Amino acid sequence: MKVTKRVALYFFGLSLIFLAGDFPLWGGEDHLAKFGVNRLDKKIDAPELTLPDLKGTKRSLSEFRGKFIMLNFWATW
Repeated sequence: MKVTKRVALYFFGLSLIFLAGDFPLWGGEDHLAKFGVNRLDKKIDAPELTLPDLKGTKRSLSEFRGKFIMLNFWATW
């Protein structure tokens, strides 16, 4: 298959996904409300938190101010 044909099929498939799905680009409806998730009225700062990183070094949450981080807490109960 030629590259141009493959690219055309790729974009055609993407357009079908955007048009057929309930894609939230158009706004209007609050999609989070369907699942009982409410938006916060005001910004809430994260509490001060110090945890070890993968190397065992203690890291403070404030070290990452202004950066996007993801904390993953899990357990094997």
